[in-house]
Amino acid sequence: MHRALYACLLGCVAAGAFAAPAVAAERPRVDVAFVLDATGSMGPWIDEARARIKSIAADLAAGDPQPDVRFALVSYRDRGDAYVTRVHPFDRDLGAMRAALDATQAQGGGDTPEAVLEALAVGIDGLKWSESPGTVKLLYLVGDARPQHYPDGPDEQTLLTLALERGIVIHTIACGRMSPSGQAFFEQMARFSEGRPFRLADGVKAGAGPTAAGAAAAGSLRAAVSGTARAYTGAAGVTFAGAPVKVTALPTSPTPASGLMGAHLRVVTDTATWADLWRAHVGAEDAPPTPPSVDFAAQQVLALGGADAGLELVGLAEADGVRVATVRPAAPGVRFALVPAALAPVVVRDQTEKEGAL
Repeated sequence: MHRALYACLLGCVAAGAFAAPAVAAERPRVDVAFVLDATGSMGPWIDEARARIKSIAADLAAGDPQPDVRFALVSYRDRGDAYVTRVHPFDRDLGAMRAALDATQAQGGGDTPEAVLEALAVGIDGLKWSESPGTVKLLYLVGDARPQHYPDGPDEQTLLTLALERGIVIHTIACGRMSPSGQAFFEQMARFSEGRPFRLADGVKAGAGPTAAGAAAAGSLRAAVSGTARAYTGAAGVTFAGAPVKVTALPTSPTPASGLMGAHLRVVTDTATWADLWRAHVGAEDAPPTPPSVDFAAQQVLALGGADAGLELVGLAEADGVRVATVRPAAPGVRFALVPAALAPVVVRDQTEKEGAL
């Protein structure tokens, strides 16, 4: 796993404070901010955010111990529209958050690029994130267009550096038929801030597989937000129930020097990807051995670890359309496991180093 990920996560372990001192150590604190595109094409996605916010809050409230959760909203359009950014600050009152979403109407835009970077700057630097030690800070960028780069506007690297310094993890949710350049931007912002990229696309089913950069196709906004929020909230000692998923080790012949490197977890859902992964694993360029047979109509393959940094799968559980894989460091080596096929994206929980996502 990335060293920056551990550094970020280890800084988010202690519990926050809320209400009476006697309760402070028992209620981990979670700040969740939505940076939401409010231009004309985003109507259906704003409607979904409005409909799902109570469910997302309920999903987080089901943790043990129950976390202290605050929500904030930064809606954005572009220069020349009625507004560039509009802010609803952090609030524990879910009714107030719902009212802010009700007041967010999809209008404006026109040209494809939007004021995404300006909105991220407000979300990272303009909101009053909790300064209590151990607060889990999650920012969800939800939009359907790439950023407009203004000469006097913020830049990606500055925003990413600031987010990492403040322990803010950026998850991105690319909506609709976003351009390849837009998808690449959304995926980059998530990956470089130790977050997770998702896509919600018209006509693209949740099991369609990841994009080239690894953005998972989520079944709903709730699945993307609740899954990642639950995984990261575990860093503050919160546990969530989920139905266990049967996992079967996939026996393979030993490979002297696997070409797969790093403590990663890959989900393989089709024969072509499996053949490519196997080729990389065995390190053969011309005529690699045939990979073990897998019926991908019924099963998926989880590939864990790498030749230089092993991972062991402790367990896999599914809840609310998301699978949570609990892993821990192991001896160097690649391990493969078979699991029942499902549309649910997979987030990763590291048992030793608290919580994370790959």
